Amino acid sequence: MITRTTRSLKLGAVATAAALALAACGGDDEDAPGEDGELIEVSVGTLNGILSAPLFLGVSEGIFEEYGLDVDISFADGGAAVIPAVLSDEYQFGYSNTVSQLAAIEEGLPLQLVHPAWAPHGEFEEDDHGLLVLPDSGFEEPEDLEGANIAVNTLQNIGEVHIRRAFDNLGLNHSDLSWTQLPFPDMGEALERGDVDAIWVSEPFLAPGLAAGYEWLIAPGAQSFPEQVGGYWSTSETYAGENPEVVEAFQDAMTEINDFAEANPDLIREVAVEEMGFDAEHIDNVNLPLFPNDNEVETLQDYAEAAVEYGILSEEPEDYEALFAGND
Repeated sequence: MITRTTRSLKLGAVATAAALALAACGGDDEDAPGEDGELIEVSVGTLNGILSAPLFLGVSEGIFEEYGLDVDISFADGGAAVIPAVLSDEYQFGYSNTVSQLAAIEEGLPLQLVHPAWAPHGEFEEDDHGLLVLPDSGFEEPEDLEGANIAVNTLQNIGEVHIRRAFDNLGLNHSDLSWTQLPFPDMGEALERGDVDAIWVSEPFLAPGLAAGYEWLIAPGAQSFPEQVGGYWSTSETYAGENPEVVEAFQDAMTEINDFAEANPDLIREVAVEEMGFDAEHIDNVNLPLFPNDNEVETLQDYAEAAVEYGILSEEPEDYEALFAGND
């Protein structure tokens, strides 16, 4: 079920000062939609994860407004709900991970990629995803996980791709792994009951898991696709075709927003608590992903090749460039 949220964002004086400084070197307002003073209303669907925090900064810091956009942010239960909502124009833009997006495109759905959302860091301890086990569970090293039952939030998706690729990169056998689909909030209890051997979690669930004493054996992002885009903001082919100036404005705004987010990690954490409901107790220990701006075809190709290898896609796209809005 998709829950619409309308948020009035307020950050401190430091944030406002930073925004003013950034706006002074920002984009060209004259070319923005709504240049006559009327903002273009757009809805953006996303997940309540740390990767979405830059959107809220884009609203609070006036960056979307700078590009002529009045953005309403909605949370969905998962990426599977975002893509059909984008295609039906309930959302004009929406987040999903790269594997979900490639799978939708393979099915013939008219989805186009607009701008990178996030990428994992390249260092283990900086990853915003983790493969966690209970202490004293007998799983002490990554190789102990061969044949394990692992909880992921969605079967046949990016969690499985990341874990299998990490196993490959570590020289481990992943052919006997089994998978249990669970929502992230339910994974800790399932692990403690012994229903699964390990859980694949992302922030904001990684930091509390480590605080609870769970042990971190594999960094699925850093050890699979380090510093490679793991998900995009997307739109429908119809919306992109009918509103190219709005898509371009969203792209330009997200470029400025991602740069601002990279430069202001404290504000990312602040907005995650104040506007997204993250636990203030753990926020200082939450790992932030990278917020890149490069639409690298090579990254998409790497993901597609892995998804085909692991049986999630049947074949790679014929034209990677055509998957990006504005590249037709």
